[in-house]
Amino acid sequence: MEEYVKAEIAKPNPKSTINSYRSFGYNLSTAIADIIDNSISANADEIRLDYKWNGQDSFISISDNGTGMNKEELVLAMTPGSKDPEEIRSEKDLGRFGMGLKTASFSQCRRLTCITKRESYATIKRCWDIDFINSENEWQLLDYVSDNSFIEKIEIQKSGTLVLWEKLDRIVGIAEISNENVKSAFYAEMISVKEHLRLVFHKFIESKRIKIFFQNDEIEPYNPFLLNLSPKPEMGQPEIFGNVEITYFILPHMSEIGKTDYENSGGSLGWFQEQGFYIYRGDRLLVAGDWLGLQKKRDYSKLARIAVNLSNENDFNWHLDIKKSTATPPIEIRKELDRIARIAIMKSAKIYNWRGQKTITEKGSVNHEPLWIDEKTREGIKKYKINRKHPIIKSLLDENSKLTGKALKLLEENVPIELILSNQNEDPSFHELEKQTEKPSDDLINLAVELYKINISQGVPEELAKQQILSATPFNLYPLINEYLK
Repeated sequence: MEEYVKAEIAKPNPKSTINSYRSFGYNLSTAIADIIDNSISANADEIRLDYKWNGQDSFISISDNGTGMNKEELVLAMTPGSKDPEEIRSEKDLGRFGMGLKTASFSQCRRLTCITKRESYATIKRCWDIDFINSENEWQLLDYVSDNSFIEKIEIQKSGTLVLWEKLDRIVGIAEISNENVKSAFYAEMISVKEHLRLVFHKFIESKRIKIFFQNDEIEPYNPFLLNLSPKPEMGQPEIFGNVEITYFILPHMSEIGKTDYENSGGSLGWFQEQGFYIYRGDRLLVAGDWLGLQKKRDYSKLARIAVNLSNENDFNWHLDIKKSTATPPIEIRKELDRIARIAIMKSAKIYNWRGQKTITEKGSVNHEPLWIDEKTREGIKKYKINRKHPIIKSLLDENSKLTGKALKLLEENVPIELILSNQNEDPSFHELEKQTEKPSDDLINLAVELYKINISQGVPEELAKQQILSATPFNLYPLINEYLK
């Protein structure tokens, strides 16, 4: 064994260290979620998030009815790095580094107060004030609370804990109470927090393990796999690799669910951004809507969402960070994730690109004839062409090939791609909510009948004439048309 010669003890400077804790990259939503993790680990089944705009005196509090702490446990909880990250945790423990309460809090405020009560114990409090630490240059906990009403909230309970954030310099700064711009931004941030909590803890809320109250209103869960939709998403067979379970979900096409469900089910970021993997640790969502570098986000893959469930035993293998907002899968499972992602993307593309189009012809009898086809030029540019084999187009060319050919070329050279893309980027629902009617219009029926008569007059057998029409867009969407072709 190597022999070491002890030198000096190098104690971290309190002022610089506690200020460095403010730079772990939390935002308000991830910071509050980290505090709620502690409540769940403390067996709370009711968690309350309260806040008040009051300029520089604004506050945010997160309280619960968990087991609470005695004095020794409270001081330990307020001590940075109070737990060994390599310590074996219970399955219900959502923590890992023993840093969350401090780093999450300091990322948003300059004064952290923790008030707690264990059953049969007195209510106690401890406070970190960064301004006090900076002035004293000491790791000095305070027995302090700015308002005794916060103590009263916990005292009336059998047990529980309240975390209070004041001096919200990262959110409020030095804004006066009359500053409407900062006030609006503050409230907007809190609404974002609500949406984040609906998603991150949806499994806990759905299973009735916890209730989260947001300014006294109970939060409804947001399940990213939209299992309440009609029609229901397609669910793949769960696959298990060690203690990791992977399941893909393919959402129905947006046009199938209606405008209201479309807007409500897209999540806070919309359908495009929310495709990809959803990684859970102990039912707590870590990563939402990310292909983890295995695939790219594409329009045709936005119906694909994949649940990955792992236990807290995987924390180091998955490189879980302190914020519990990023995770990197180990090499041995990346291949399986990529394989399942490709399956899900292929299924999404089939639905998204074809919108459930179908033909009523026997397989192999007549090829499906779309109205538009795409071709790639030598320069690698996509061009969109009208299909000359489509029965309507073919009939027009037969009648007047020269003029019709010129008209078709004019249309192809002036496809309004920029306008379509602009509208799609502005609001995808302009296109995606368009739903095919179940019954063909009279005009479409008459057109099919007219085309059928032309085919018959040219000596095409009846069955083949029908198949040629019913295999072409958009006639293939309406089997009812067959009844008129006589």
